[in-house]
Amino acid sequence: MRDKIKLMLAKRDVAGKKVVQLRREGQVPAVVYGSEFEPQNVQFPQQEALRVVDKAGRHSPVELELDGKKNTALIKSISRAPAKRDITHISFQVVRADEVVHTEVPLVFVGEDESPAKRAGLIILPALEHISVKAKAADLPENIELDASKLTEHGEKLTLADAKVPKGVEIVDFDPEIVVATVYEPAALEAKNAAADAAADAERAEGADETAAESVPSEQESTEEKPAGE
Repeated sequence: MRDKIKLMLAKRDVAGKKVVQLRREGQVPAVVYGSEFEPQNVQFPQQEALRVVDKAGRHSPVELELDGKKNTALIKSISRAPAKRDITHISFQVVRADEVVHTEVPLVFVGEDESPAKRAGLIILPALEHISVKAKAADLPENIELDASKLTEHGEKLTLADAKVPKGVEIVDFDPEIVVATVYEPAALEAKNAAADAAADAERAEGADETAAESVPSEQESTEEKPAGE
């Protein structure tokens, strides 16, 4: 069982432009809300914010403690300073431990480096990095694993049917045939990327031509727009 991610909160009395000074003091302003929880402005140290976001992301529950009371919550939004790693604001949504919630969790490919495909110089290219799941808040997994250790040759695929889904967790809109990773030879992958780039360039060029054609009035339109006698 994974360790709980805990965060101690302090009530925040300042709001609006005054939070600028709060951030300068190394504190992160945040808000906690929920369907059965009155919205509360809170704050906590920047280093604690970085730790919690790094461990929980937006998919793992966080145990919040405020004035001696504990609540389970999910991170719903994170704001960061431009060009910096500093967090400027976080929103937490309080959920019951037995409440079923929807969220996204990362896909993790286990044994990729030990696979015959990787050892042969082939590339295992993920098609998906996250997947939507639903589960009780207390049962939300840190990730969903797929075993890539047996991938061997070009063209082999992993699908959602290969995912190791923990008990109590359900993949939303599950389709066992959805491809989540494919094995490529480097030359084949390079050709695939080149073809995709060429197709994108052609589509952009076609769109530019259509826009240019629409902006030039036809001879009939030009004649009709001229005042009589000209």
